[in-house]
Amino acid sequence: MRLCDPHFHLWNIHQRPNPNLGTAVEQHQPVYLADDYLADMSQLPGGLELTSSVHVETVVGQAEGGAVIDSVAETEFVCQQMVPTGRRFGIVAYVDLAKDVEHTRQLLDRHAEAADDRLRGVRMILNHHPSNPDLTWPQVERGDFVCDPVFAESIALMGERGLSFDLQCNPHQLVDAAKTLTGHPNTPVIIDHLASFHDGEDDDYPQMWREGLQAMAAVPHVYLKLSMLFFCGGAYHEDAAREAKVRDLVLEAIDIFGTTRCMFASNYPVDRLQGFDIATLYGHFVDWTKDLPAADREALFHDTAASAYGMDS
Repeated sequence: MRLCDPHFHLWNIHQRPNPNLGTAVEQHQPVYLADDYLADMSQLPGGLELTSSVHVETVVGQAEGGAVIDSVAETEFVCQQMVPTGRRFGIVAYVDLAKDVEHTRQLLDRHAEAADDRLRGVRMILNHHPSNPDLTWPQVERGDFVCDPVFAESIALMGERGLSFDLQCNPHQLVDAAKTLTGHPNTPVIIDHLASFHDGEDDDYPQMWREGLQAMAAVPHVYLKLSMLFFCGGAYHEDAAREAKVRDLVLEAIDIFGTTRCMFASNYPVDRLQGFDIATLYGHFVDWTKDLPAADREALFHDTAASAYGMDS
């Protein structure tokens, strides 16, 4: 079965410092290069073959007064790493969408030049929580940005250029995001990481997540990544009850969106830092979907991601 991995990262913080990556990266994984990624992906369970991948930005945000990270330099770095491998890959780059649409236009031009024909989309992380700083990502200043006309203008521009937008936000932000994104049907939107479902919240939280997903699923050009599942289940590879919880959330999400709009992703090496090797990570994905028809599994592991990111064209 072919595999398109629609979410991986590369970095070398010795050469390109990035404080937004956090202390775990600094202490345990300061360098992660193309050869490291491909070595990890060589450990896929039998029957899975990596045919393409999508690198997703690591800039996160650029709040006023915060660390300034050159996002175009990241695109250049990723290409320098991946091109010599001969592997098929795409790039989801960072653009600061809080600035005007002309800024977005200029940055997209620079990323496109640096990426050659590999630019597939943009991500600007929007995770923000009004009361829990642990659920606000570094340099994310506002929780209502998905309602901002400046944001909407840039989303429209991406569609004009055949690019997608990776939406990473908290569940309580999804309903507002759906209202904005429904007006831009030419821009595919890929929700990252099971919509950031967070472990340990109150009893009302799953229903809020569920309603947010349903609102987004009603927008036909929206997709969902099934990834970063430790965020909703902790060390679920070491606990059967936790694994069952994560599996049920994943299967519910697939039921809401359908297999042709869901995709498994490695989120490597972030999940590696949480103790998940590739064999274990994808072993769960394979096991959880073993009762699905072959066409549905092919969608989840390859076809949906390849279509959403144009990796087959």
